[in-house]
Amino acid sequence: MSGVLQRIALRMDAHFNAKHVDEFKSGWAASVRDNVQFYETDRVLFRYREVKGPEGAPTLVFSVDPPVSLEQYDELMGLLCNDFRVVVFELPGMGFSPGKRAFRFGFRETNDQIARFLEAIAGPGSILAFSCGAGLASLDLATRRPGLVSAQVLIQVTNVAGFAEWKTARDPKRILAKPILGQLAMRKLAKKRMPAWFRLSLGRKEHVPEFCACSGAAMDHGALWSLASAYQVYLRPDISLAQVNQPTLVIWGEADGSHPIEHRDAILSVVPAADIRSFRKLGHFPELQDPLTIAQTICGWTTELNR
Repeated sequence: MSGVLQRIALRMDAHFNAKHVDEFKSGWAASVRDNVQFYETDRVLFRYREVKGPEGAPTLVFSVDPPVSLEQYDELMGLLCNDFRVVVFELPGMGFSPGKRAFRFGFRETNDQIARFLEAIAGPGSILAFSCGAGLASLDLATRRPGLVSAQVLIQVTNVAGFAEWKTARDPKRILAKPILGQLAMRKLAKKRMPAWFRLSLGRKEHVPEFCACSGAAMDHGALWSLASAYQVYLRPDISLAQVNQPTLVIWGEADGSHPIEHRDAILSVVPAADIRSFRKLGHFPELQDPLTIAQTICGWTTELNR
C-alpha cells in the first residue's frame, strides 16, 4: 500500500500534460523577462534564462534554489556576462519547470533529466554552479557524466549525511516525509511557509522583504515548490556518490540558520581538494545576497584555474 500512496503523492506534483506545458510557455512565466526560454524533454519542461558572454567564453550554469525563481538573478547575470556565457535554470518540479506525468523525482532520474538539459543548452565542459540539494546532482554528474562538467561551484552544499540531518531538522514532525500529507501541506502552506524560511536562511532581516516579494510574485502566477516530493524521493539517505576530481569551489554563507557550519566542511568527504570560501555575513543564497562579491569570487577562482 505504501508504494501505491507514494505513486499517488508524486502524481500530485508531476501531472502536467501538453495543455499545461503550453500554458507555462505562453503565460506570465514566459514573458516576465525578455530572455526566458524553455527546453522540453519527455519528462520535464525546463524554464531557463541565458545571457551571451564574449566569444569563446566558458558556460557557467546556475541552478535556482526554490522558492527563489529566475527573476531574482538579474544583477548576478549582469555582473558575470563579461566573463561567461551564463545560463540559469529552474529544477524539475520547481518554479516553472513542471514535471510531466512520467516524472517521479528519483535521484538518478532527475539528474539524468538535468544532464539532458545541459547537453542541449549548456554544452560540454560547463562550469556548474548548483545550490543546496541540487549540488548532489552536480556531484553525481561530475562522475557519471564528466564530459558535461569541467568544474563546479557548490553553493551551500554538504554531503549526503549532511543533507539527511538538514532534512530532519527542517521537517521535525515528518509531515513533508509522509506521502500525500506532505504534498497537501506544501500546496496549502508553501506561500505562508516562505517568509519563515527566508528569515531563517538569509541571516539578514533586511534581505527578507525583497526575497519574499520576488518569490511571492512567482507563486501568485503558479510557481511550483515540490519540496515534499523531493524530501520523499530525491533526498534519500542511501545515495552513493563517488569522489569528484573536477576543480571545485565551495561557497558558504555562515549566517544561514538552516545549515550548521559543520555541514560546510563535510563536503570534503566527496571533494577532498575543494577550495572553500566562507562568508560570515551571508546566508543560504550568497550569490543573490551579495552578487558583486560572489561574482568577483567566481571570476577570480576561474582565472586562477587557467593560469
